[in-house]
Amino acid sequence: MVVLKRVFSDKVLWIAGIAAILTSIFISPPRLMDINWKTIASLLSMMIIIQIYDYLDFLKYYAAYLTHKAKTTQQLMFTLASLAFFGAMFLTNDVTILTLVPLFYELSKHIKVNPIYPVIIIAMAANLGSIFTPFGNTHNLFLLTHYNLGIMQFFVMSAPITIVNFLAIFAITRFFPKNKVELTKLTAVQLNIPSLALAAFVTVIIFLGIFSVIPMWGSLVAALLLVIFINPNILKSVDYSIVLIFMCFFIAVGNINRDPQIVSHLSGFIQTRTSAYLTSIVTSQFISNVPTTILVSKFSTYVHAIFLGTNIGGLGTVVASLANLLAFKQYKFFFKKNPGKYLIAFSIINFTMLIIIGTIGYFMIDLFQ
Repeated sequence: MVVLKRVFSDKVLWIAGIAAILTSIFISPPRLMDINWKTIASLLSMMIIIQIYDYLDFLKYYAAYLTHKAKTTQQLMFTLASLAFFGAMFLTNDVTILTLVPLFYELSKHIKVNPIYPVIIIAMAANLGSIFTPFGNTHNLFLLTHYNLGIMQFFVMSAPITIVNFLAIFAITRFFPKNKVELTKLTAVQLNIPSLALAAFVTVIIFLGIFSVIPMWGSLVAALLLVIFINPNILKSVDYSIVLIFMCFFIAVGNINRDPQIVSHLSGFIQTRTSAYLTSIVTSQFISNVPTTILVSKFSTYVHAIFLGTNIGGLGTVVASLANLLAFKQYKFFFKKNPGKYLIAFSIINFTMLIIIGTIGYFMIDLFQ
């Protein structure tokens, strides 16, 4: 019941469901073939293994260990931002935010800093770091399967912008003061090494499935067997709404794709790399980067422009990425004050970074086509 309540309280799922229903009624009957089943299997596999890592406190361990080493507020903020940046590459931006914002709440009891800015930086770093891997952002998995990208193709696209993103995160943490901090009271986390070793082995299997080295369904079975072995209750923590959102948007976009007039209009609108890139960024600001990826990729072959546009487009508004909304909810839950000031500061910082990184991304879109 808890799982169902969480799934059906997801507002994005309601929007996706309504889009699927309306396009099925007024444009074209739905077809199961519109659903990219490899993407669905990839999503399920990754969400299961991510929840296993979360259950085993993998990120919490390194977060506790590294933050103990911080001597100043500036060092602490850079450590948290780095953890968010690199953690999101493997555990997704959502899980990273869910892990690090509560950790920062505990840290905030021992330091004097306005909590608004660290939470914003954690969310931004998670968004920007998750670009590097196909499973850091869920829509990257879709791009990987939709365009049948190989391992090298994907990382050739993601590596340059990831370097730019890390330099940007490093620069923004320089604005925090160098006040001394004492964090010796934080509780250390113990790791279950045998279970983590098994999780790492299954992660490799999932990775091979994502890149079509082995059948993706085999990777999903491996993930299910592992979660049953470690603790079947972990399955209750998996965000199944993401899977349903993708299925609904697959259906909606598939229906739209069968209307010649709409196809002609959209294809003409995004017929260049620049238009695909800018459309991806701008559309993400209003409907978030996941549905934008599914929509734009159906009408354009410029995968690098879409990849950069939708990932960089996660900056900007609070709805540009689901991770942004999650961070805002986490801030309200833990700190319970000044949500309006949070949104104002979030918008100023995010749009500034969107302009800077978006401009750099604009000059990258022609590099790998």
